[in-house]
Amino acid sequence: MTDSPSPDSPEQPARRLGTWERAGLGWIRIGAGLGIAQYAIFAGFAFCAASALAALVEGRPFAGWLAAAAGLALVRALLQAGETRAGIEASLLIRDHVRRQAARALCARGPAFTERHETGAISAALIDAVEKLEGYFARYRPLLPVLAGGPLVLVLAAAAASPVVAAGLLLSAPVFIAVTAIVGAGAAEASRDQLATLRRLAGRFNDRLQALETLNAFNAAGREAAGLARAADELRRRTMKVLRIAFLSSAALEIVSAFAIAATAIYAGLTLMDVIALGPDRDLALRGAVFLLLLAPEFYTPMRRFSAAYHDRADAEAAAEALDPILDGPGMSASPPAAGFATAPQIRFEAVSSVYPDGRRGLDTLSFCAPAGQITGLWGPSGAGKSTALKLLMGYAPASAGRILVDGVPADGPLLGRAAWIAQRPRLFHGTLAENIALFDETLGQDRILAAAEAAGVLDFAASLPDGLDTRLGERGYALSGGQAQRVALARALAADMKLLLLDEPTAHLDGLSEARFLARLTEAARGRTVLIATHSPAVRAACDHVVELAPVAEGVS
Repeated sequence: MTDSPSPDSPEQPARRLGTWERAGLGWIRIGAGLGIAQYAIFAGFAFCAASALAALVEGRPFAGWLAAAAGLALVRALLQAGETRAGIEASLLIRDHVRRQAARALCARGPAFTERHETGAISAALIDAVEKLEGYFARYRPLLPVLAGGPLVLVLAAAAASPVVAAGLLLSAPVFIAVTAIVGAGAAEASRDQLATLRRLAGRFNDRLQALETLNAFNAAGREAAGLARAADELRRRTMKVLRIAFLSSAALEIVSAFAIAATAIYAGLTLMDVIALGPDRDLALRGAVFLLLLAPEFYTPMRRFSAAYHDRADAEAAAEALDPILDGPGMSASPPAAGFATAPQIRFEAVSSVYPDGRRGLDTLSFCAPAGQITGLWGPSGAGKSTALKLLMGYAPASAGRILVDGVPADGPLLGRAAWIAQRPRLFHGTLAENIALFDETLGQDRILAAAEAAGVLDFAASLPDGLDTRLGERGYALSGGQAQRVALARALAADMKLLLLDEPTAHLDGLSEARFLARLTEAARGRTVLIATHSPAVRAACDHVVELAPVAEGVS
């Protein structure tokens, strides 16, 4: 594996933005082309408008020139609308691509990653950080070619009327760029600070919201509310700092452009009055002077737009840094999940060990065989590596040594999509009981859901619920007991017809009666399936066909 730049290196955000750009590159190019074309059309509009005014002053017919100017103005408006639309389409495609990429990355990283990061911070990165990419890809990126092409078209048009004015416009352009770069450096730093503060606030709010019961019990809710208020005020201050820099940048650029436009107007007026006569400009007429006065403000429009969009670049780079922990690092799997097992597989560990990136040992060297179609228990105290052994199969923990064989063949990747995962506290979602069993898979027929619910014992308690399987559950399975939630998790595995079941301490939080009911259903469901179950429960051990005993891992946590 090649070394990659650290998330903090300045090259990394730009490289990542360039990679994401490919998803909407076609629309970006269309937007840039329309943007340059509109300035060419404006040069024609300015010439026609100047000709109309000169004809009016000199008493000549001007309707034709006026009609041409109006037509070109309409064409330019259409080009501007097309440019804006192309930028929006590019931004939508790219943000959708980034969200999909981040979602795939989270699935590949699994619980080994998410359980060590704040849920709120991850949510803020996926929602707020991705939204901050909008301005970069909708405005800033399509504007880069326009920034060079638009002023070049206008200065060439100005040179036809006055080489002196054209040279003055060109000389003023570097001042614009320098001011934008100087102020933009501060804007980038302020944007990073603001987004980091937002992530911290989101993480803290999410954690406190989930722990509201505990906070109330210890009379700490008021204190935490005050802490959240201070964090929100810190976000406000950092947001205002970003806005102050944006206004400072705009004011500085307006001052520069105002001086340049005023200089053009004064020079054109003095030349018309024969006070100044510089080389080819001594024959400057009214039409030429008006043409230059129309072109001068427009010459700075791409630079003004770039100045406003420059802050979008700072936001996007900060967003790329926020998403970097999700998208980068060990544990990624780019290959899609393989098809499920047709029959119960045999699982074999040969001298497998696991060490996490932070140096923590998750599993010492382990060798065992889980026969096909039988229940194999991983027995041992907390810290023995039972959970890590199961996570290795799902790709949720790193394999440091050894190999895992499936039906005698080395596994070519995690078993995501090929094995059912039932944790200590199964995750239930806000939705109906049937939707939780099907995991919102609309392709699963009602007959399969009913069969799975009956086999897992869900129908035993669903009959007492207000709407049976159509009863809506609260978030995290509110209204169900621990044993009922475990049976719903088992029904998921049966509805998906998984031939490999991985269970991590499924009865750790159940009482004796609930444990017995769950094990009875599990024993029936295990027929024709391979079951690997991590446990330190004697009742679960007794239900296993084979038991693998694990010793505690030195300085490890299961």
